[in-house]
Amino acid sequence: MDTTPSQSQVLRLLAMSIILGVLGGTAGSLLMALVDHGQEWVFIDLPRAWGLAAAPWWWVLLMLLASAALVAVIRRLPGATGTGPLTGFHFDDPLIIVPSVLLAALATLILGISLGPEAPLIVLGSAIGAIVGRRADPQARKALMLLGGVAAIGAVFGNPFISAFMILEFAAVGMVPAMLITPVLVALGASYVTQIGIGNIQGFGVHSLSVPGLPAYTSIQGRDLLVAVVIAIVAGAVAMAAREGGLAFARFAGRRAIAGLFTAALITAAVAIIATSGFDVGLNQILFSGNSGMGDLITQTSITAVIVILVGKAIVYAVALGGGFRGGPIFPATFLGVAVAVLATLLLPEDSVSAMAAAGIAASAAAMLKLPATSALLGAVLVAGAGAAIAPFAIIGATVGFLIRIVVDRKVTVPESAGEPATT
Repeated sequence: MDTTPSQSQVLRLLAMSIILGVLGGTAGSLLMALVDHGQEWVFIDLPRAWGLAAAPWWWVLLMLLASAALVAVIRRLPGATGTGPLTGFHFDDPLIIVPSVLLAALATLILGISLGPEAPLIVLGSAIGAIVGRRADPQARKALMLLGGVAAIGAVFGNPFISAFMILEFAAVGMVPAMLITPVLVALGASYVTQIGIGNIQGFGVHSLSVPGLPAYTSIQGRDLLVAVVIAIVAGAVAMAAREGGLAFARFAGRRAIAGLFTAALITAAVAIIATSGFDVGLNQILFSGNSGMGDLITQTSITAVIVILVGKAIVYAVALGGGFRGGPIFPATFLGVAVAVLATLLLPEDSVSAMAAAGIAASAAAMLKLPATSALLGAVLVAGAGAAIAPFAIIGATVGFLIRIVVDRKVTVPESAGEPATT
C-alpha cells in the first residue's frame, strides 16, 4: 500500500506550517515577554515600590517559597503539572493538562527557580497545534502539535536553525518522521518572521541568545584546542553532576511531592543568600535560567566568586530539575559551561575565554540533552560574536559532553519518578 502523501496533502501541510508558525511564534514571544516582565516586576519594581534599593534576602526567600506554594496548589489541577524537566521534551501532551503545566511554569520561572522556558514553550505551541488540528485524525494532529511546539520554542533561541538542528537529530534516530523536516523548517521560518517583523509591521523582537562581552577570537592556537578538551570534560562532568543530583532529588520528591517543592525552594534560597550576601554575587547568577546573568559572569575577576557561582548554580539547578518545578533544562546547563570557561581563564589567563566558553557551553548542553549536533550549534551561536574561529571548540565540547553522557547512561538507571528522556 502506498503511504506517500499526495501533492495536495503536502501543500496543505505546508500551509498549516505557516499558520502554526505564526501562531506558535506569537504565543511563544508573548510567554517570554510575560516571564521577563514578571521577573523584573517581582525582583526589581516591587522592592523599589516598597522603598528597597534591591531585593533583600528575606524577599528572595519569600518569593521562592511562594513559587513552591503556588506549584503545590497547581498540582491539584488536571494533569498535576505534567512531567518534569528530567523527562525531556514532549510535543504530545493532552490539552487537559496544559493549563496546569503553564501555570506551574510561570510560578517557577517568574519567581526565580533556576530552569529555562523552553519546555513550557513547547507545551504552549503543541497545545495550539492540538486546537488547530482537533478535527484531524490522530497522526495528523500529532504532526500539527509538533509544528506548533517547534514554532513556539523558536521564539526563545533567537535563531531558527538551533530548533531545526534539534528536529533533525530527532529525525535521525527515528523520533520524528523525515517527511516533517520541511514543514518544520517552514514553521520555524514563519515563527521567526513574527519576531523580526515584515515590512511596516513590527515583530515581537528577537530574543537575545548570546554571551555578551566576549573578546574576538580570530586565530586558533594549538594550546587552546588541548585546553578546550579539558574544559569540555569539566563542563560535561559538572552538568552531569547536576543532572544526577536532580535524579537523586527526584526520588525524594517522587515520594513526598510537597516536601520536595519546599525543600528545593529552601535550598535555592540558602544558596542565593550565601552567594549574594557573602561573596557579592549578583542574584541573576544564581536564580533564573542564567541567560541574563552571563554578561555579569564574564566580567568576574574573582576566582572565589566564580567557584561560588559554579557550585551554587549547579546545586540550585539540580534541585530545580528534581524538585517538582516546571521549566526546561537547557539554559542553566549552558550557564554552567560558561562558568567553567571563566574559571579556567582566570586560572590560565593566556587562554581565550571566548573559545573556552564555546567548548563549555556545547559540552554541558550535550551532556544534558544528549544531542551533540544541536549542542555544538548552540555553543557556536552563543559565542558567535567572537568570530567564526570558535566553531571547532564548540564541536570539541559537544563531542566530549556527548561521550560523557553515554558513559554515565551505561552506569545509571533513571528512576521511574523522573522518567527516561523523551522527545516525541
